[in-house]
Parts: sequence; structure tokens; C-alpha cells
Amino acid sequence: MEVAIITNVITTYREGFYDRLLNKEGVKVTVYCQDNIPGVNVKSIHKKYGEKVHLVKCMSLKNEKLAFQFLPVGKIKKADVIFLDGNPRIFSNILLGIILSFTGKKMVIWTMAHSFGANKYTEWLRLKWTSLFKNIFVYTDKEVNMLRAKGFSKQNILGMNNGLDQKKIDAGIQNWPPEKLDQWKKDRGLDNKTLVLSIARLVSKNKFEQMIEALPEIAAKVPDICWCLVGSGEEEGHLKSLAKKLDVEKYIYFAGQIYEEDKLAPFFLNTKLFIHPASVGLSIIHAFGYGLPIVVNPNEAMHGPEYGAFVNDETGKNFKEDDASDLAKKVIELLDSPENLNEMSRNVKKIARESYNVDVMVERFLKMAKSSLH
Repeated sequence: MEVAIITNVITTYREGFYDRLLNKEGVKVTVYCQDNIPGVNVKSIHKKYGEKVHLVKCMSLKNEKLAFQFLPVGKIKKADVIFLDGNPRIFSNILLGIILSFTGKKMVIWTMAHSFGANKYTEWLRLKWTSLFKNIFVYTDKEVNMLRAKGFSKQNILGMNNGLDQKKIDAGIQNWPPEKLDQWKKDRGLDNKTLVLSIARLVSKNKFEQMIEALPEIAAKVPDICWCLVGSGEEEGHLKSLAKKLDVEKYIYFAGQIYEEDKLAPFFLNTKLFIHPASVGLSIIHAFGYGLPIVVNPNEAMHGPEYGAFVNDETGKNFKEDDASDLAKKVIELLDSPENLNEMSRNVKKIARESYNVDVMVERFLKMAKSSLH
């Protein structure tokens, strides 16, 4: 079976997925993509896959929000199945979809049932276009149900359950035995502290000031609390000033920007909770992979599709959106109940290892490819 994938770039977080898929026996996969996204700081790893990736030129319009890829339609048509990025802001996707529909080629639209912060009119238009196709590949099982509820009753829809390379994470955990983790904490003055964790860019949309505002209330109940904040960005100065103003500097460890998994691992392994006040996506699965329950707001429309893996009171707790006091309350409740926290940790580990990871993604990708041929 020959499969063509039309996408923008191959990002580092997709490495495990493409490592497995492009080396799978019995299927030949070619990825058609760009080497970068103009105006976006995203690293592409396409060079790793040699001839299995066909680079295409891209032209961007209107502040780089609209784009057109110059695709080799003749080569793409030779594939048995074509996975087409469902983003209609790339005009070439619409054009290619129309052309291939007339030729009777087997196509799969790879899309989201809902995208973070989407305009309701443009999202309606995107889903209307998506509904024209028989085969639809979405990010999670929950999105399958969302589309069914929106009237997608006749389409062949499958969720891939977007995740990370859990085998790589598990292998990395072996590099951090308890004594090494203890030394890591001592080296940073974090021993005898109860650690909680956040990892994201320090920008306004991530609303980390809410956690700083919650810290006085948390520290009153958990005096050895320390919030580890991994990331950098334009809000760093503001966050540090707010921490000083509220006299909670001693409860925060600003770790700076860290990308390497082996350097992130001790933060995950030494902490009890993952906290994200604003919209969140794949970070949920990252935390789950290390056994961390999460505290997050319940505004499902503002989260990425990976939020479908979250179940309140089973994988963490929801707090009232934009309510720092309720955020504090939920963090305290979890830290005060080690037995409940341990049960949640077991739940999230199971999800990351059995339901949301790159091996499941590859299995479901191939299942969708095969089913689209019928």
C-alpha cells in the first residue's frame, strides 16, 4: 500500500510517530511538506527521513495566515491513499481535494473537530468542507463523538488519540533513579519541598499570574510548596514582579527554557501535580506520561483536542476558569489527599501507555488508510 501525507512541516513532537510510520513494513509512505512555516518558529526534522519526504514550496498571503503549497499532483495521485491536511487556510488543500475527488482517488481528511480559539464562522466553514469527504481522521476519540453530534453520520471517522513517544519517555525515566533525583533536588535547593510543575512559554495567554495569585492561599496550607515554572518569554519580568509584590518569590523556582527530554524528566519525576491555568493541549499527555495528574480549567472549547483524555476527579481536577482562589483550593485538595493523588497517577499512566501515544497513532493511521480503500 502506498500512502501520501500532505502537511505543513514535520515537527519534533511528531518524531516518534514518523519514526514508526515511515519504517513500517508493508506500507510505503511519502510526506509532502515544507521545510519551514513562514513567520513561525517551528523546527522541522524532515532531513532525518531522506527520500521519504518530498519538500514543496509555499507562498504565504495576508500576514502569513493564508498559504498555497505548490504540490506535485502527478506524483501524489500515484498513492493508493492520500491523507490531506484539513486546514482550508492552505488554499492548495481545497484545490487538491477538489481535483482528487473528480479522479476518484481515496482520500482521508486529517483535521480537528474543534481548534483552539477558533472563530465560529470559519470553523463552521471548515467543518462544512470536511463533511464533503467520506474519510475523516481526527485527533481523539472524543472528537469522533463531537462530529457525530454535529451530523457527521455517514462518514468513516477515526480518532488517532494524539500522543507522544511513551517508550522514549519510559526509557528516559530509567536514567533517573531515586538517589539521582534526590541529588537533583539538593543541587537546586529544592530538597524538603513539595513541588508542583508548569511548563509553557511565559506569555500572557498562558495566564501564569493566576498561579502566583493562588500561591499565598496554597502556602498557608502547604508551607513547603514550591512551584517549578519551566519556560521563558515576554511575561517573565511581569511574573517576577508580581511574585515580589505578593511576597511569594520563595515559593517559585524559575527554571528558564528547557527543551531536552532528559533535562525535563527530573522536573516531572520530582513533582506531584502539573498545573496549567489556561488552554492546554499535548502538555496534558506529556504530564500523564510521567504519572502527573493535572489541574486545569474546564473550558473545553479553549483547549486542544488532547483535553479529551482528561476526566475530572479521575485524572486531576478542574478549577473555575480565571479564579485564582479556586485554583488554590483544588491544588490544596489534591496535595492533602496522597491516596487520591496516587490513584490519579495510576490512571494517567495507564492512559499514556495504552490509549494516547505514537504507537496507538500509527496503528490507527494504518487502520484508517486500509478502511478508506473499501
